[in-house]
Amino acid sequence: MIVGILEDMVTQANTVAAWLEKAGYEVIVRHDGDSFIALVQNQRVDVLLLDWDVPGKSGVEVMSWVRGQFGGQMPIVIMTHHDGEEDIVYGLNNGADDYLIKPLRERELIARVGAQARKYYPEQRQGKRIEIGHFALDPEAHAALVADVPVELSQREFDLALMLFENVGRIVPKDALIKRIWGGIDRKYDATLATYVSKLRSRLGLRSKNGLVISTIYNHGYRLERV
Repeated sequence: MIVGILEDMVTQANTVAAWLEKAGYEVIVRHDGDSFIALVQNQRVDVLLLDWDVPGKSGVEVMSWVRGQFGGQMPIVIMTHHDGEEDIVYGLNNGADDYLIKPLRERELIARVGAQARKYYPEQRQGKRIEIGHFALDPEAHAALVADVPVELSQREFDLALMLFENVGRIVPKDALIKRIWGGIDRKYDATLATYVSKLRSRLGLRSKNGLVISTIYNHGYRLERV
């Protein structure tokens, strides 16, 4: 689970990052709104922690952009000194799932992040095996199963499947998939990626009659979604 932190105060950002890492999360930190938007565009981020007052686009502007681009695909938690009732209501009514008032408290922050993660990503288990309907992926065994029947996938096919299954219901940008599979972002892989997606649909039977499909989000990426 990857948490993206938007916080311009370096000491505060490092403190929150250390709390989350101790709790088992991966963390990516940005100190201004514009670079945080670039982060969300190009990398997988599961939970967003946004300070309100940061250079460039504010945390609230970043939140509005995320909701406009990705809808309700990922949880957003505002963390701020804005403690007035009007500010809190404004934040919650304009896209925030939760609202934390500074000074932050470690156990409360971890609990609130965990609550949002459980709400948004119910498929994620304590173990590494991912099960959605009668589909299952086991990264440790490099095994893909459909209705408990093993399906042989190449390493790249499996990596692609794993990233889509980890992000079920959310758009996964092409750049993120290409970086995961080939180790770097290069537009020359766009057509090859489309071929791998087509093969994966066929090998796993990802069609409407089986309850899961891979949708192509043109000019952006792909999304594994329930039918």
